[in-house]
Amino acid sequence: MPKLPIIDSLRQKWKRSIPPDVLKPSPVLNFREGESKIVTYTSAADKMKIFSAFIRYGLENGDAVFYLYPDEENEIVRAKLREYGIDVEKSEREGTLFLSSLTEHFMPNGKLDYEKAVANGLNWWAEAKKKRYKHVRDIGDVGDFSFVNGQWQKYITDYWLDPRWEDPNVSEWVVDSGKSVGVVYDPFLMEITAINVEHMTEQQVIELLKAFGEGAFESTKFIDLLQDINSFSRSIGLNHERLVGRKILLEFDPASDYEKAVDSLTRESMANVEPIFVFTSKTSSIYSRLAEEPAIKFFLTSISTSVPTSTSENTVLLPVNNMPLILDATNKILENYGNGNVCFVFDILSGLLTSVGQEKTCLFLHRALELLASEKTTTLFLFNPSAHESQVVSSLKNLFSNQLTYDKNGLETVKTS
Repeated sequence: MPKLPIIDSLRQKWKRSIPPDVLKPSPVLNFREGESKIVTYTSAADKMKIFSAFIRYGLENGDAVFYLYPDEENEIVRAKLREYGIDVEKSEREGTLFLSSLTEHFMPNGKLDYEKAVANGLNWWAEAKKKRYKHVRDIGDVGDFSFVNGQWQKYITDYWLDPRWEDPNVSEWVVDSGKSVGVVYDPFLMEITAINVEHMTEQQVIELLKAFGEGAFESTKFIDLLQDINSFSRSIGLNHERLVGRKILLEFDPASDYEKAVDSLTRESMANVEPIFVFTSKTSSIYSRLAEEPAIKFFLTSISTSVPTSTSENTVLLPVNNMPLILDATNKILENYGNGNVCFVFDILSGLLTSVGQEKTCLFLHRALELLASEKTTTLFLFNPSAHESQVVSSLKNLFSNQLTYDKNGLETVKTS
């Protein structure tokens, strides 16, 4: 790749302009405070990779973690937590990590006792709050409900829907939502209930999730780990392993629902515990589609700022058309994440072509591709060809060996390397 002195000199000018805290890595699969999520999985999904990321981020940021798991996974859980970078013994000694099998929690005396399990859960949360932890992260992996002989109905009616969970007089974790329905947990709580649906029929899964959904927890969301692992790559004839490292040009028709393709890519990255960074504008369809996802870090081009400005934990404003700052932000992200897999989405090419012209945009793109050359960095560049002359379109396409299109017919592969 040829050196690009114009871009490099501009980067030197701006290299100290982005404060380190602005580029602090965002947590992957982080929940918004107060959320409760139902997660379904099978043996094909690496659930421990997901759970470990959730736990590790919490422990590193001052949270307490409560983790229930199927009895047969006692040694696996501890080994996997260690493998994914968690000092299990140290965290347990300090009281920040509490691990327990389902039988230990629900049958402490050899007899199923949902009433006592609810009381113990509420007491543990209250104790964690008194100790001034930032949050409580609660994972209840009920497996296939074999610990109660598959009787999930009783689990839901006698435990999940126990009125004490949503009674402010009993649980200080409940707050008044100001609405006629639903309970909202105090922002200190983030909860996962995980279910192994491998041996369930589709109808059984539907009935199970419907029963959970009939609860009063208005902040509950549903996630299928297996569905998202290859959600984008499958649509272009690949799997996630073969997708990682590609630099892809996606030509889109602005009248289509092309945002679905980007949404699919971000969900796949999250399911594989890979951080996602999206460069776009606040008025874009992409931002409108993804703005509520806390695991995505946004860099929004803006005419209202002259310096990088952090407006929230997951959002940074960058001066519009400032290519050196965009490159600097990209470089610092890569430095922060070392050799790990990272996913980028650049929804800025058409805007740059219109405002600064073909030559400068191509210089920027050459430099960006040079920075993103790692085989662990996956990048999607969006481009609206209808807004530009054919010669411009052709020059950009020549830079990519992986090309897709999205129009009224949906996503189609032009070529892949």
